[in-house]
Amino acid sequence: MSKPNRRSLDGKVALVSAAGRGIGRAIAIGLAEAGASVALNSYGDETTESTAEAVRAVGSDALPLPGDITDPDTILSTVDRTLAHFGRIDILVNNVGAGPKEMPEREAHALGPVAALWDALYDQNLRAAMLMTEAVVPKMVEQGHGKIVQVSSIAGRTSLSDRMLKMFTHPAYGAMKAALCHYTTTLAETLGPRGINVNAVCPGIVWTDSWKANAEGAVASQPQWKGLDARAWFDGIGRGDYPEIFDRTPLRRDQTVEDVADAVVFLASEAARNITGQSLMVDGGMVKL
Repeated sequence: MSKPNRRSLDGKVALVSAAGRGIGRAIAIGLAEAGASVALNSYGDETTESTAEAVRAVGSDALPLPGDITDPDTILSTVDRTLAHFGRIDILVNNVGAGPKEMPEREAHALGPVAALWDALYDQNLRAAMLMTEAVVPKMVEQGHGKIVQVSSIAGRTSLSDRMLKMFTHPAYGAMKAALCHYTTTLAETLGPRGINVNAVCPGIVWTDSWKANAEGAVASQPQWKGLDARAWFDGIGRGDYPEIFDRTPLRRDQTVEDVADAVVFLASEAARNITGQSLMVDGGMVKL
């Protein structure tokens, strides 16, 4: 008798937010390659349908659900349409994050700009994932099982260098991702008795649209990097070329969106049935806790 393949997701239904490009797209495709049907959200119609086509290309059913996933009405509609189409949700992946699509209005006082930035990063990196989770959990409790994976960041697990904070990110981003990791541990405690695993993955520095923009900005604005190709500059991060900014990466290789997707697929499978409440670093060893 052959052993069951505990890494297979055959017959499972996954819901993935922010799946139109980069890490989210790779996660949706990775789940489909493992056998799952995938309901997927992205901000725009074109990116949503593009990922849906990629999911169908590997032989899985796809349900494209475009919309602003930071909007509570969109969240409820996304969950309702997924349940109407598939009848259940076995896997939830909250990938929404990074910078906001639009900045909220600034209040007319000295702290207005700061408050607006923190509010925007809260909406994009914590609130959306929390609301989506709260919308899906009752169905998972009813089912008696479920796998939730939050996409956090190394910035949520450790402080970044002062130069990296000045050049590439903001303390609010790390604060929201840290809160997402803590939310993961508390959910694992409360939902474990209901048969629901809750974990997070913390990607390192991955070549996505965000880091492409960061790299282009670096080679355009910093005299020591003027004239470098943006991708060539980015590749130097993994090699350890900029120790004054980035911690070294022991594996000395690029981090890819597929690396993150593979970790998510593992945590979504029965191979990870005894893992919950964890934040898994997927960064080539850059952050060591």
